[in-house]
Amino acid sequence: MQLSVLSYYLNLYILPIIVVFGVVGNLLSVYIFTRPALHRSCSIYFLAGSINGLIILLFGTFLQWLTQIFPVLYATGVSLEYCRFRTFMLYVIFNLAPYFTACATIDRFCSSSVHPKLRRLSSRARIAYIVIPIIIFITALAYMHIVVRFNIENLRCQSESGFYQNFFPFFTTGYYFIAIFIVLIFGLGTSYNIRIQTQRIQPMISTVTNPTTREKRRARGDSQLLLMLFIHVVCYAFLALPYHLSLIAAAIQPALLTDKVFLFVYQITYITLNLSQAINFYVFTLTANLYRKELQNLINRLKLLCSAP
Repeated sequence: MQLSVLSYYLNLYILPIIVVFGVVGNLLSVYIFTRPALHRSCSIYFLAGSINGLIILLFGTFLQWLTQIFPVLYATGVSLEYCRFRTFMLYVIFNLAPYFTACATIDRFCSSSVHPKLRRLSSRARIAYIVIPIIIFITALAYMHIVVRFNIENLRCQSESGFYQNFFPFFTTGYYFIAIFIVLIFGLGTSYNIRIQTQRIQPMISTVTNPTTREKRRARGDSQLLLMLFIHVVCYAFLALPYHLSLIAAAIQPALLTDKVFLFVYQITYITLNLSQAINFYVFTLTANLYRKELQNLINRLKLLCSAP
C-alpha cells in the first residue's frame, strides 16, 4: 500500500475517534474543573485549556475530516475570506494550548514559592480571569498577519510565496517554543521551590501545630494539581512537539514537501497534535485521585437522576 493511501485511511478512521473521545473528555473536564473542590487559579487555566481543546477538535479536526470525506465542503480553496478566517482561527487556538499550560506552570511556581506575596498571587482565582483574555488577545494579535498574507493558490489556502512563505513556519514554531521555554523554566523553578520548602519544613515538624482539615485538603488539592500539570506537560510535549519540528524541517528543506516519506510522517505528527487535545481527561483520571473523586461524584449524581421516578 502506498504511503499516501495509508495516510488517507489513517486520517479517515483515526481522526473521528479522536474527535469523539476528545469532545466527551473535554466536556467532562469542563464540568470537573468548575467544581468547588478544584476552584483554584490553576484549575481555571485547565478549564480554559479544556474549552480551547473542544474548539480545536470541533472547528479544526472535525471540519478537516469532513472536507476529506466530502471535498465539496472544502471552502478554504474557494473563498479567500473563509481561507484567511479559518487559518487565522486554527493557528490562534492551536497556539493558545501551550500558553494556557505555561500560565498553569507559572501559577504552580507561585503556589510553591517561599515568598508570601507570590503565594497570594496563586490563591487569587480572579487573576486567571484577567490573564486568560490577555493571552487570547496577544495570540490573536501575533497571528493577525494571516488575514492579509494568506491566499488561495491552486485551490489551496496557503501563505503567499516569497519571503513570507519561508518566514511563517519559523514564526509559528518560534511562538510555540516561547511557551515551551516558559513551561521549562517555571517547571524547574517549581521543582526547586518544592525542594526548598521540604528542607525548611522537615526541621520544624516537631514544633509546628497540626494543620486544620481545610489546610490539609487544600494542600492535597495543590499536590494533585501539580501532578496533573506535570503529566499534562509531558504528554503535550511528546505529542505536539513532533509536528512543530516537522514544520521547521519543511521550512529549512522545502524539497521535503515533495518527499512521500516526509509527507507521511507529517500526517502522523498532525494526528498526534490533535490527540494532544483529546487525552487530558483520560490522563487526569488515571493519575489524580481528586479528579477521579469529582468524576465519581458526577456519575453518582447521574445514577440518582436515572433512578428517580
